[in-house]
Order: sequence, then C-alpha cells, then structure tokens
Amino acid sequence: MATTHVPMTAEQFDALPVAEEGPRYELLDGELIEVSSASGRHNYIAGLLAAFINIFLLRNPIAAVLPETEFALGESRLQPDIAVLSRANFERMGEGRSPVRELPAIVVEIASPSEFAIKMEGKITSYLGAGVSEVWVIYPDTQHLFVHTTSGAKLFDRNAVLETPLLPGWSLRVSEIFRD
Repeated sequence: MATTHVPMTAEQFDALPVAEEGPRYELLDGELIEVSSASGRHNYIAGLLAAFINIFLLRNPIAAVLPETEFALGESRLQPDIAVLSRANFERMGEGRSPVRELPAIVVEIASPSEFAIKMEGKITSYLGAGVSEVWVIYPDTQHLFVHTTSGAKLFDRNAVLETPLLPGWSLRVSEIFRD
C-alpha cells in the first residue's frame, strides 16, 4: 500500500506548541524540516558577522540584526541564522509576535555539511519569492559565500570585500568572518 505525504499548512505549523527544549523545526513548502543544532564554528561565524554589522549599525541606525528568529514567508516558516530588518520593519515588528511577519531585507544562512543543496535552494527560493532582497549563504568549509538576489547569485571568495546597497557605507572582507 502506498502512502501519501500531506503537506502541513502554515496555520497548522503556527499552532504547534513551542518547545523550550528539543529539536527546532522549519516549514518549507509544506514540509516540516528538523533543524539540527548548530556547531560551535557555525555559531562563531554567525556571531562575528552579526557583530560586524551591529558595530556599523550603532553609528548608522538604519536597520536591526536579529539572530535565529522565525519569519512568516508566505506558506513557509524559516529561521535564518541572521536577519537584517530595515529600521521601519523592526519598529513595526512589535513584541512577542512569532512568527515575525515583517520582511527582512537580508537573511544569512550558514550552510552545514549535513545540509542538502536541494533544501538550501528551496530556502533561497522561498526567501526571494517572499520579497527578501538578499540571501547570503556562507560556506565555512570552503570559506566563501554567495549573495543571491532575484537577478542572480554572486560569489565572494575569502579575499573579496562584501558590500550591499542595503547597508550603505558598510563593507567587510570575507576572510574576517572565517578568522580564528
């Protein structure tokens, strides 16, 4: 007898109880995805990048950085490693609302060795389809990243300087996020 997979709706996902401990989940195109615990290296890279952006934003309060926050993106519910919201969207966000319905301008995903390319591509498509302007995908093992937009993807190797029109005046040599 064949079994069929019934996709989960965003409403069903939002109604799930929030667990204080245990695995985290995301919803991608109706599929419930368990998110594995991040490695120490993964968290270190996320922390460094968030710090570099936050230092800039202390002097230029045009946006806000949110780590591991769940966003409602159409029928998907995703928790990027880092999200950068415009100041206006951050102020509209309000307290205690989860998932956040305001759209980030930038999301950052740090690829883990166990993450399948097809799942990462699905996330990128979901982010861009919902209206996120830039999706940065960092690959720690090869020390490079891609910046995805609706017009394509651009590779940044460790020697490149990362800049974005969404944070005018901010730049960072990619190798800085991989330093020990």
